[in-house]
Amino acid sequence: MRTLNRRVAALRRYHLDRTARTRSKLLHALDRMENGKTCVIAPGFAWTKVSLAQEAGVNINTVVRKISAGGWAFPDVNDRFEKLKRERSRSVTVSNVKDQAVVELRCEVQDLRKENRRLALEVNRIGRQIIDERNRADRMKEYERQNTSLREEINRIRLVRSIKARGKDCEDGASQTNRPPLIRK
Repeated sequence: MRTLNRRVAALRRYHLDRTARTRSKLLHALDRMENGKTCVIAPGFAWTKVSLAQEAGVNINTVVRKISAGGWAFPDVNDRFEKLKRERSRSVTVSNVKDQAVVELRCEVQDLRKENRRLALEVNRIGRQIIDERNRADRMKEYERQNTSLREEINRIRLVRSIKARGKDCEDGASQTNRPPLIRK
């Protein structure tokens, strides 16, 4: 029991500063990426969160994880990463005004492509929902058709039972009054 308590205490101490150590790894990786002196990823890397995670030696989900309130788990790291990424994409040396305009337009095109991709994914998601709803509606129509058929069958059976019951009542009533049974054609 004593060793178990020690292990639990050691595990709790380990997890107390785990978030701080992860933040430190991410910030050091950002420093190395900013200076161009990366240890894990190759020089000339793409500024992506995957690259950041690889350089920091953490899982990508650590970088992009959100907390229950909806914010990033490491907002300072994500903000700094986005700032550095924007600086890098605009850091092309500009010799004149025309080149500056071209750089700005390329950045805008890049942003529009990202937005286009996001919208395409949204359209795809909505399309899948529409197909699912149509399939559901078709199933509901089939269930309703089956229900109608079953109701008709139940009504037919009830009608037959009631006719048989009336015929039996007539026979019972005739025998009680000493009348001859009715003959049906």
